Amino acid sequence: MKKLEQKVDLAFPCVDWTPFKTLVAVSGGPDSVAVLRALLANAESFSSAAKESLVIAHVNHGLRGPESDRDAEFVANLAAELNLAFIERSTEKNQIIGHSEEDLRNFRYKRLHAMANESGARYLVMGHNLDDQVETILFRFFRGTGISGLAGIPSKRLASDALTIVRPLLGVTRHEIVQYLDAIGQKTQEDQSNLDSNYTRNYLRNELIPVLKERFGGAVTESITRLGNQARELDGFLIETSQQLDRIIDQESTHQIVLQCESLTQDSDLIIRTWLRELWIRKKWPRQAMSSAWWSKISAALFTPQDQILNLPCTIRFEKKESKAIFTRQNEPT
Repeated sequence: MKKLEQKVDLAFPCVDWTPFKTLVAVSGGPDSVAVLRALLANAESFSSAAKESLVIAHVNHGLRGPESDRDAEFVANLAAELNLAFIERSTEKNQIIGHSEEDLRNFRYKRLHAMANESGARYLVMGHNLDDQVETILFRFFRGTGISGLAGIPSKRLASDALTIVRPLLGVTRHEIVQYLDAIGQKTQEDQSNLDSNYTRNYLRNELIPVLKERFGGAVTESITRLGNQARELDGFLIETSQQLDRIIDQESTHQIVLQCESLTQDSDLIIRTWLRELWIRKKWPRQAMSSAWWSKISAALFTPQDQILNLPCTIRFEKKESKAIFTRQNEPT
């Protein structure tokens, strides 16, 4: 077993995923092709039937015209060559023109989730690697993130009750991926848009990180990754500690939460802000527009003796009167 395959098997052991359908998102680029080939190699070593669990998924945004179509054709041919099931979804160009990097990411995940549901997959495997992790931490840092943002990309997370997203390459560098693909003679597609530094992540990858490595040495990647790991540990501790605040929930429904605030006097602002963020996650309320300033405003409002009204992003209204606070999501989508 090659070193990269060993790392993938440690991060995502065959015994965990081969009993279920596992969807592998493959763009045609080195990262996604490498994780596919590693999973396939591990499955074939595990049992003769294990590879039947794998399904390849490709999302064609069509933004790069013929180049996008060539990527889709490459992935389809790779699936046929490896004798694996293949699903493709395309996006109408007019649906995504003018949208941000975040919008494109959301489009892609929405389609991948739909394909996972269609194929009955328990796991969705992504090809994010250690270099992606460093870029993500820096990207969030410059946007003004908090502790949870510095934790970076999670190796596993629940996308729904039935689907878990897994990233087995988060401990593998881009250099190791290229070496592995060369060793097994696997060709890939190169997305030329990755060279366009007008995109923030490309700027970090192509321009800023090389400067940081030149100035501070190659260990800068390890230092940033270590910071992310420490942030993840701290965030986990804060989340666990904040769960005690569930005691102040008086009533809860799909679109409303009623809190009793009398016993909040001994709780720190940091714990309350962490709890509020986790409450948003649990309710599946939009968090992108909820900056640290908003969490602080809500925390302060919970403590103040005066009545308070806050019109929060995404049509969520906060109203506090005496010791009762109410969050209401208005115009709840059906």
